[in-house]
Formats: sequence, C-alpha cells, structure tokens
Amino acid sequence: MPPTAPALHLTNLLLAPGARTRRDPDAVFDRMVARASRGRTPLTDENAADLDHLRLVLHAFARFPGLSPLGWTAGQAMVEGRVRNRVVVGDLRARHPRVADEPVEAPVFVVGMPRTGTTLMYNLLSRSPGHRGPRLWEMTYPGLPVDAAAEAALVRRTRRRFAMTSMLSSTWDTIHPMYATAEEEDTFIRAHSELHSSAVPMPEYLELLATFDHRPDYRFLRDALQLLSYGRPPRRWVLKHPANLFHLSAIADVFPDARFVWTHRTPEVALASLCSLAESSQRIHRRPDAVDLHQIGRDWLAIMSDGVARALDQRAALGPDQVVDVSYERLTSDPGGALPELFERLGAHWGEADEATLAAEWDAPRRRAPHRYSLDRFGLETGEVRAAFGGYLGLLADLPG
Repeated sequence: MPPTAPALHLTNLLLAPGARTRRDPDAVFDRMVARASRGRTPLTDENAADLDHLRLVLHAFARFPGLSPLGWTAGQAMVEGRVRNRVVVGDLRARHPRVADEPVEAPVFVVGMPRTGTTLMYNLLSRSPGHRGPRLWEMTYPGLPVDAAAEAALVRRTRRRFAMTSMLSSTWDTIHPMYATAEEEDTFIRAHSELHSSAVPMPEYLELLATFDHRPDYRFLRDALQLLSYGRPPRRWVLKHPANLFHLSAIADVFPDARFVWTHRTPEVALASLCSLAESSQRIHRRPDAVDLHQIGRDWLAIMSDGVARALDQRAALGPDQVVDVSYERLTSDPGGALPELFERLGAHWGEADEATLAAEWDAPRRRAPHRYSLDRFGLETGEVRAAFGGYLGLLADLPG
C-alpha cells in the first residue's frame, strides 16, 4: 500500500456523512453562489452565465460512481473557489472603479503540453525583473493590496488549504509541487479548464469546452489581473496553464498584444507525464478500484491530440511574431543561447538576476524525488501516440535545435 493509504482511508471515513449532498448537485451549486454573493455586488450577466457552466463539473463529480467522500469534498472546494473568485473580483471592481484603468500590456502566455519545459520557462519569465506571475495565495484570496501581516495570514490560509493534497498523495509534490507564495497556473483563478477532468470523467463538460466561447473566462482573467495590479508596482504579466494552448484565439481576442511562448517536446514524453498526473489526481478523488490506468491513457490521448490540433489551426490566424517556439532540447542543452534570444524577441532583457533564477531552477529538481512515468503503464505505445499527433510532428521537425 502507498504510504498515504491509511490517511486516505481515515479521511474518507470522516467525510462520508457529507457525501449525501451528492444527491442534489444543483442545490449545492446554488448554495455556493448564494454564499459567495452575500453582501456583494451581483454578478454581471456574462459572468453569471459563464460561471453557470461549472454546474457540469459539479454534476460530473456527483454522478461518478467511483467517487470517494474526499473526492466529493475536493470537487466542491475546487468549484466553490472559482465561484468565490468570480464574485469577489466583480464586487471589488464595482466598489473601486479605478481598478478598470490598470493596464495589462503585452502579457506573455507560456503554453505547451506538460513536461515540455513550461514550468521552467514560466518561472524564468515571471521572476525576471519587471515581470510577475499571479501567486497561488493571490488567486486563492484575490483582493486589494494588504499589509505584511495580513498577507502573511493569507499565505498561511492558502498553505493549509492545499496541504491536504501533499499529505494524501505520495507523488503530487514530485509531479506538481505547490507553494503558497510561488507563481502558479492561472486556472486557479479562472473557471474553466480541460484539466478539471483529470479527477473524474466529464464528457458533457469537455464537449462544451470544445464548442463554447472562452472569451468571457479570459475577460475575467484580465479583470483579475487588473485587480492584482491595482496599488502595486507595475509589472508585465506572465501566465501559464497547459490548456491555454487550446484557446489561443480567445486569448488573442481578449489580449490583442499578447505573446505566446510555445514549448515543444516529443508528444509521447509529454503525454506519459500528464497521464501520471491524472493518475495521482484520481487516487485522491476516487475509490482504489475506480482507477483505470488504461482508461487514463485513452482519455488523455484523445483530449491532448485534439487540443493540439485545434491549437495548430488557431495559430495560423495569429500574427507572425505572436508565437515564439522553444524546443525542450535547445532549452536544456543551450540555455545560454536560447534564453537571451527568447527574451530579446519578447522585448525583455536577460540579465544577472535571470542567470541566478536559472541556476536555482536547475537545482530545484535535485531536492525532490524523481518523477518516473512511462506510456506502457497507461496502455499506450509510442507509435499510436505519434500517429495521433501527426500534424504536430511536422511543426516539431521544423524547429531549430
């Protein structure tokens, strides 16, 4: 048994009584909205309509027969956090109209499949002087500037909120360590992501994401970034989330001067890592007998190959300099050449502070257990993965380095 099994078992026993609310997820969702809205400015029609799509996420959790009591609790917390964010940001913008005057100029979106160097790239760009990324505590409790004591309290609350994931999973900190004071993926503040389905099957929600207008969600991201800019030193925003790759057009519509840094690596390596992440998520949210490794492989091969194909189509409509490609091989073998060149293309400057950040990033993985993963664990073969990503392989073949 993994070292977390006794803790998981006890946690599920304690949470079992609360799982009865699964019978009426609509009532649960309505209570979330009512709780978040109490005493605050009502949501705009656009935000209310966009947020309502999260009902499908909550329904997916509630209906999955293999869901554990912890899985239902975690699913509710994930949805409620995004409901609260939408209401809180809207309320503060209504109470402080000057927030809307904050510029969000030429933001950089780091996109690419997992294990292609996105985290390294994100950390280098967001920690460069004059840049910043949203920190986990800021996206968990978005608000106006606070003093040092209040910020420390919010950091402690955020740390406690996410501590259970590390405690109950023996692999999560190896795959995706989360630190309250560190930059994190923008999905922690936005509503929607294909990666929500890493916990339980969400066919109706994924079908919606493939067809609906993502611009309201990214307009909310812009609103949130303006709030997090208000009263703080001006910085260029850097964002990251794997599923942003699938929505380049929506992002470009909301942020016309956005730049995209697309990191690349062979898809079989990236997909194996993502399947490993999905396995860790499922072992937290599901009963042990409800984790199907081969189903994980089939599901994520379909989601990622379809998403990358859509990204290639959308990329064709973007400006010639709007997307900057970086291969994982060149990033890791020639950072001294690749990174200054990349920064220059983005209108940024590579300096001594960035050299120090790079050194720290190279050292960080040595302090964690290695992340081991393979395609065959998830019933996949290299040939079928490469066949599914056929169009993308052509782009890879043309990359320098």
